[in-house]
Amino acid sequence: MLTRPLWPVIEYVVNYNYIVEVLCENKDKPEMECDGKCYLSKQLAKQTESVENNPFQDIKKIEIPQFIIAEEIAKFNFYPKTNFTLKKVIGYKPNLKAFQFTSKIFHPPQLG
Repeated sequence: MLTRPLWPVIEYVVNYNYIVEVLCENKDKPEMECDGKCYLSKQLAKQTESVENNPFQDIKKIEIPQFIIAEEIAKFNFYPKTNFTLKKVIGYKPNLKAFQFTSKIFHPPQLG
């Protein structure tokens, strides 16, 4: 609601030259020094009129009662009731030993 009268003022500032040269009703009377203020006052009047005719302005406030219900939260035990033990690790174990490759990698350099 507070920003609504601001839009005609912003429009006046941004389009100042156009409003003064084209839309001003008193451009023939330079002694009045209107500079488009007549246009601005009409726009502000329209804006306040539209605010007064706004059907949403008279919104009735309804109070909704709030209830606080306090209940004891049940305690949950998230641990399994039976003890599971892993008897065998399931996975892939390649039959690769270090000595299978060390003779190919670690050998003295051949001279000459």
